[in-house]
Amino acid sequence: MCGTSHVVIGAGPVGRAVALQLAGQPDTLVVLIDRSHSVLAAAQGLLGDLKNVRFEVSLGPCALSIQARSLIMATSWNDCRNLVGKLAQEMHEAGLHTPIICVGRPDPEDPDIARMPPNGPPVVLGAGLEPGLVESLISLAAAELDGLESIVTHCGGIPKIPEPPLNYALAFGRRLPIEQRPALARVNGRAVTRNRFESVSSLFVEGVGLLEAYDDAMVPSTAASTHLSIPTLRQLTVRWPGFADGVRMLHRLGLLSDEEIEIGSTRLRVKHVTEALLTRRSPKEHGDQVIVDVAIEDRHRKPGRWTCILRSALQERGFSSMAIATAVPVAAAVECVTRKQLRGAIHPGEATLAEVASMALGKMRGSRMAVLAERATGLLETTMIFGAGHAKAENTARGQRTSKPCTADVPERMGFLGSGFAGSP
Repeated sequence: MCGTSHVVIGAGPVGRAVALQLAGQPDTLVVLIDRSHSVLAAAQGLLGDLKNVRFEVSLGPCALSIQARSLIMATSWNDCRNLVGKLAQEMHEAGLHTPIICVGRPDPEDPDIARMPPNGPPVVLGAGLEPGLVESLISLAAAELDGLESIVTHCGGIPKIPEPPLNYALAFGRRLPIEQRPALARVNGRAVTRNRFESVSSLFVEGVGLLEAYDDAMVPSTAASTHLSIPTLRQLTVRWPGFADGVRMLHRLGLLSDEEIEIGSTRLRVKHVTEALLTRRSPKEHGDQVIVDVAIEDRHRKPGRWTCILRSALQERGFSSMAIATAVPVAAAVECVTRKQLRGAIHPGEATLAEVASMALGKMRGSRMAVLAERATGLLETTMIFGAGHAKAENTARGQRTSKPCTADVPERMGFLGSGFAGSP
């Protein structure tokens, strides 16, 4: 296994999608680890036909982990932070530089990040959809186009068919994205901090419908030091209309508080009860979809826009669109970090990770697991990465293209859904 194995820690929906993505590489063994026997059994039910995927309930001997090709933490930051710090230090002392790729959003105040050895193994602090892919897309746009005045992104995973009360269904993970935290942005050269779920705006996406958006996803390292020559830089999350109002109402009613209540003989936090009630349904019945939108404007007020819709072709087999959209950038980050021989803590948006976006888009456009629909207009229509030159199947609409899935390199019993996009709900 030494030097050829990708070790994926966390066998939930994202970990399973990462394992499926990496298993397609030649001469590769993927070791999928989860301490939960039930979660691991579910993963084995989906991936057991792949001969180069192994399933374990523990990381095993330290030598096993630190000599792998990569270590991928497909968990939340809180669940992996201690292990990441320990492995980074042990590998540094052993002179090893196995990449550690963290999918979850790190806590910017975590002291363990500052203690990571600067010349130690590379630790990517956010390598999924966002943080991860979106920050790399921003870097690509900034590198290819001079004199930009603003870059505003919209990104999010939403159910295909919204259902009340929040018009949202949990695509992966255990927690709803409803935590109150500051939302960062840069507007006209000034750092701006807003309350999450405030300042809601609208975005219309053809083939999806009218969505709402709010400042949410920017990490502190991006706000403080990324592309400072661009006066306005914002990263907004998209949801179906009504989500932000619903979350604000839950907070006002005290239904998301940390206060404990007694139910029978059990004491539970109020917010955990609320989340359990709101997450009883998964998006599997109707499916989910991922929206990524990049809007730019230069200093002559010339605009450009690139919009992408990704939908899983394996939804009915347990691979959500959000999980696939997260897994593909993770695989690209492994390749980028390994080839460049990067070292130390690496934050989303750093120039060294810019090519992750082009690599990930290339993988998505040729994906066996998803359907990708894109449209580029204005300044972005002729760019190398966003423009129509990458079309696999040209549509009649100028600048628009759709990539369709094929059936190679996926377990035969998984099958495929139809490749056409449904209209707006």
